Amino acid sequence: MAPPRILLLAGSTAPASPASRLAAAFAREIVFLDAEATLLSLADYSMPLRDADGTASVPDAAAKLGGMLRAHSAVFIATPSLFGGMPALLCNALEWLAAVHGRPKNGAPLFALAAASDDETGALSALGDLERFVARGFSATLVGGGLAIGRAGLAFDAKGRLDDPQLSARLQALARETVFAARRLVPDS
Repeated sequence: MAPPRILLLAGSTAPASPASRLAAAFAREIVFLDAEATLLSLADYSMPLRDADGTASVPDAAAKLGGMLRAHSAVFIATPSLFGGMPALLCNALEWLAAVHGRPKNGAPLFALAAASDDETGALSALGDLERFVARGFSATLVGGGLAIGRAGLAFDAKGRLDDPQLSARLQALARETVFAARRLVPDS
């Protein structure tokens, strides 16, 4: 059986941001579980703002990112919290992706979600914002209940691992659930 492929995105373009570090930590867990991790940066997929009427043509970056999404068994997104919600960069990328990807005819795409903020309330609020968007925009199946990390700027050690053993265990559990759910979608070779 081929290993499941998991696409990972952070809602920040800064490599040292908590959301980017969280996506990288999740990627390490995915690889440890014998799955294939594809970690992307939204900085490599520059897209214009999507207007509400949707009349603009689909930018190449959105089409490429949509192709990446379709080529993977599951998607992991780590969002930072900006005023208690997703930042505009991530929201815009997801709006383009939902427009390109459309609602699937057979089976809902799998998404695992996380949020990182300087406070618990901001992380929970951003996670809820992200959950609502992917559930509606992609008709997604959400895996693992999500992970909200407050005081995220202090949550990682020098090697990029979560310092708190409970948070680390929750990240590992989310990775296991994501890989297990994605494995069920991979056809036998």
